[in-house]
Amino acid sequence: CGEPYLRKLSKEVMVSRHIMTFGIGESSVDELLHETMSQMTNPTLATYAKPSEVRLRATAKAATEAEAQAMLNPVWEMVCKTLGNVVYGADVSGLAEVCYAQLLRRGLTLATAESCTGGLVAERMTAISGASKVYRGGVVSYWTSVKAEVLGVPQGLLDAYGAVSEETARAMAEGVCRITGADVGVSVTGVAGPDPDERGVPVGIVYIGLATPEGTFCRKMDSGRKRRD
Repeated sequence: CGEPYLRKLSKEVMVSRHIMTFGIGESSVDELLHETMSQMTNPTLATYAKPSEVRLRATAKAATEAEAQAMLNPVWEMVCKTLGNVVYGADVSGLAEVCYAQLLRRGLTLATAESCTGGLVAERMTAISGASKVYRGGVVSYWTSVKAEVLGVPQGLLDAYGAVSEETARAMAEGVCRITGADVGVSVTGVAGPDPDERGVPVGIVYIGLATPEGTFCRKMDSGRKRRD
């Protein structure tokens, strides 16, 4: 209610754009952008660490909203060029919603296979209104036997590499696509703690698998590194 009144008291307009990133820490973002941010006066750019992601707020001040928005465009382009594909959007509500929109736009369906996250990925997706248009279902395969018997991860692979491994994450993602008929499968397997697993894989090690029509991919993440250092 007070914003229109306050705007009347000023001849300038301030506009902010929230740039969203995932898969990079705040210290890494600051290292890459610190020199540029320290020299900026209008627009300005600042980092904000949020659970599981880092957001950057770019703010410009100008005579009109259109002029301020135009000033923010080069900032957006600079951040995207500097940080690359860790940037997943601007002024969006979150990663799950962006994934939903991309799946819907491309006419693809998704299924999930989770271990250490216990269904949290599925929860994030199904919390979105209209999720059934893209989300087929998921499997929480906390036990190794469920990975083998439900998702179809070969027992020989589990024996050779363990439940927390790139090979298992790939097989889980492919398996959930196979049993649900989804175009895309996302898997998560890792060590939540409090102790390393039976193979000595440290707490915090997580493998995320992605099965797509173009192939299967995997990324290793270490969310426990800071605690161990």
